[in-house]
Amino acid sequence: MPHSPLVSPGAALTPAELSRYARQLSLAQIGIDGQRRLKASRVLVLGAGGLGSPVLTSLVAAGVGTVGVVDSDTVEPSNLQRQTLFATRDVGRGKAEAAADALAELNPLVAVVPLSVRLTSANVLALVADYDVIVDGTDNFETRYLAHDAAQLLGKPYVWGSVLRFDGQATVFWAAPPESAGVGVTLRDLFAEEPPAQEGETCASAGVLGAVCASIGSVMATETIKLLLGFGELLLGRLLVHDGLDATWREIRFGPAPAGSTPRPRSESAPASIAPPGPLETKADTMTEPTASDPTPDQGATALPDAGAERISPAQLKALLDARERGDESFVLVDVREPWEREIVAIDGSELIPMSQLLSDEAREKMPVDERVILYCHHDGRSGQARDYMAQNGWSNISDLGGGVDSWVADVEPDKARY
Repeated sequence: MPHSPLVSPGAALTPAELSRYARQLSLAQIGIDGQRRLKASRVLVLGAGGLGSPVLTSLVAAGVGTVGVVDSDTVEPSNLQRQTLFATRDVGRGKAEAAADALAELNPLVAVVPLSVRLTSANVLALVADYDVIVDGTDNFETRYLAHDAAQLLGKPYVWGSVLRFDGQATVFWAAPPESAGVGVTLRDLFAEEPPAQEGETCASAGVLGAVCASIGSVMATETIKLLLGFGELLLGRLLVHDGLDATWREIRFGPAPAGSTPRPRSESAPASIAPPGPLETKADTMTEPTASDPTPDQGATALPDAGAERISPAQLKALLDARERGDESFVLVDVREPWEREIVAIDGSELIPMSQLLSDEAREKMPVDERVILYCHHDGRSGQARDYMAQNGWSNISDLGGGVDSWVADVEPDKARY
């Protein structure tokens, strides 16, 4: 179904762009307005390998304005069979830089950003935050789950694909899409648990046909453009499965697991031939407004909460702040919203650390892992996501404010602004 475009139109098209993209401009779903949206778009592609090559080629050729390429590997002779961005002369070069050079030759009107880094929990949020859509062309469980969870945390759509032998799969994960796009789904709704690394087959051990990579990569690129421009039916909650041997395509529908239920085993989500892609282990919660099940301000007591409480009320936070002022309590209160939100209203005595900077060195200085940390946002969707994320990355005494700053103002400081 139609959904809202992710990106607003950018600058007017130049004569060179009008000429280059003429065949796209004639498509009613794109046109001048859509091409200007592509020009303003930013897409991060994880991996410049068998899937990344066709994805990058298609997106750059289509005129996506800024494309980031994350890959820390170097080109090997065995890559050339399917990683069509590279030539024999590139063997030994870093993949990100070699891909950027090849893509600049393809379309010098776009900006390709080579990122020769390995994704880690320390850098993934900052990388993902700069882009509108994340495209996963990686080949190991750890990176897949790490990148997906960062995208989920920041509310970014995540285009996913996988290939092995003659088989391929593609889908779109988006925890909190606009209502018009459909119901939000995450990686763990399809693959409940990450398998041990040694249990997963790889292209190196099992082999892969390069043409299948091209087929799945083209689907991923198409989904990315549909997301950016807001047209077509997304592969959201639909896994597209390709069998190259039988020349068939089929669809497997999936949805979010019911609240409070145990994630479905893989056999109930997809065929056994589909290997789950893997480690933040964050909950598959969406960044939503508070629901009836969330704590409300009048549920909180003025007594100090237990040190291990995951969520506290505004009244409890007020008691803690008063105790900290007296020197009886020690903790760090952290605002995970964006700077523009803080200009509207904030809780006195808090530190600003936006979501994208949670694991930065500066953030760790402000909230050491052995310190008690309390997070808040506008309501409590982002702070809850951040709490779970940080708990998986070393913080042992972390909680967040139920209802966020909105409940704080309603219950504690009614003279402050609400938005």
